Amino acid sequence: MITQPIADERLQALTEAAANPEWVADDARLRALCEHWRTLSRVALDTEFQRVDTFYPIPGLIQVAAEGRCYLIDPLAINDFAPFSDLLRDTSVLKLLHACSEDLELFAHSYGATPTPLFDTQVACAFLDLGLSIGYQRLLDTLFSLPVDKQETRSDWLQRPLTEAQKHYAAVDVVYLEAIYQRLAPRLEEQGKWEWVMDECAQMAQAQADDRIDPDYYLKFKQAWKLRPEQLAVLKALCQWREEQARERDMPRNFLIKNNTLWSLAVRMPQTMRELSQAEQIRGRTLSQDGKTLLGLICSARDAAGDNAPEAPPRPLAASSGRQLKVLKSAVQDVAAQRGLAPELLARRRDLEDLLRIGSDDARFELPRGLRGWRESLVKEPLLKVLAEND
Repeated sequence: MITQPIADERLQALTEAAANPEWVADDARLRALCEHWRTLSRVALDTEFQRVDTFYPIPGLIQVAAEGRCYLIDPLAINDFAPFSDLLRDTSVLKLLHACSEDLELFAHSYGATPTPLFDTQVACAFLDLGLSIGYQRLLDTLFSLPVDKQETRSDWLQRPLTEAQKHYAAVDVVYLEAIYQRLAPRLEEQGKWEWVMDECAQMAQAQADDRIDPDYYLKFKQAWKLRPEQLAVLKALCQWREEQARERDMPRNFLIKNNTLWSLAVRMPQTMRELSQAEQIRGRTLSQDGKTLLGLICSARDAAGDNAPEAPPRPLAASSGRQLKVLKSAVQDVAAQRGLAPELLARRRDLEDLLRIGSDDARFELPRGLRGWRESLVKEPLLKVLAEND
């Protein structure tokens, strides 16, 4: 464990900074601050947003902490975010965030940039075996015995003016990130894990920066392996259409059309509006607005499947593979324990299943994509050894 209290004076200073954040609501002040922040080695970032009936998060507040001070940027008042985007892209400034996947999405969509380089304190904790997805509140308690009030978690961040309680909550979410970083970074360096963390965080940022429509979303349907080629082609086409339309209309995927409905359409492959209306949980609005389009997609995908069938998802492993999976998981746990890592960070069950399939299908063993990168040097030898011994 690495629990120890922050020096009283440091804790007091951070607490005071959270209680007295600067409200930034004009372009000139934001530009001046961003120019200054770009001269620093690190800044801490966080966001508050609303996401109820939209595909993309709506920015409600951006928090920045630097040099022991806290700033609350009002995205509803700022017109020119170019200086802030430049800060996000500035590779000379390390950006500190916690559990930042949705923050990255907001930055990429709203401001056209993702924080580079990035240090996610939640990711770092997983590498130090403090938990795979430790929350900010628990982390502060673990490291500093510091209680944090989370009562404003579900606030309306688009209302103006924000309450003092909201401002304080938002400031607390960012102001201690520098102290957390200073506690975690030396341990990562000592244990030779710094580059692993930075690699993992860079992959997170790059994935969000790409923000491409996943052509293989249909493979997320667990029962898709049961479908015939033409049904699978329909499911793939419908998934892609929904993704494109959800983004274009800025609405959640399931608000547009539910997964159960997509599955029903793929299985039934309706040819008429009457047949389409019988699909599971299909909405009347969907029928009237998109019915003809859906029928056209279904017809085209079905007819084209013979010449260009999509990749079929893998079948579930045979029951006899359960023992091998158990042994592989044990090997991963051993490596994780030796290295002080959260086992789930090192290898997911799906990665181990993919490894078994590769060996079974090709009569040779190699690591699937999920086990490459920094993970490969740790798990390749022990996993392949287990597979060879249990062949």
